[in-house]
Amino acid sequence: MNKSITINGVAVATTDESNKLICIQFLPDDELASVLEQGSCSNGLLQLLRNGAFDYTASKSRVRANSTLLRKSAHGRLSATKDDAYQLTLKVFKREGIDVKETLAREAFELLQSVVL
Repeated sequence: MNKSITINGVAVATTDESNKLICIQFLPDDELASVLEQGSCSNGLLQLLRNGAFDYTASKSRVRANSTLLRKSAHGRLSATKDDAYQLTLKVFKREGIDVKETLAREAFELLQSVVL
């Protein structure tokens, strides 16, 4: 269940010489011990609105894949995932100036040769 609270205070925004925002610090008027029972630390999106108000939305926790590297190549990797699957990842930068089709096909074939069924 989501619960909204209102906290009065002053927000201090620190910028660098190019006026780029570096840090935002909030200084509440009253202690928050009665409002916040425990601390919180989460990533999210903090927006400074035109009227000077702040809007913060916490990000949903991201489930990271727990994979085991089976084999690496120059442009990718073959991994075994925790959900009992194989994962092939290949990435070739355009600036490399190589034949992308040939490179991806060759490296995919080489990586897949290491799969033991």
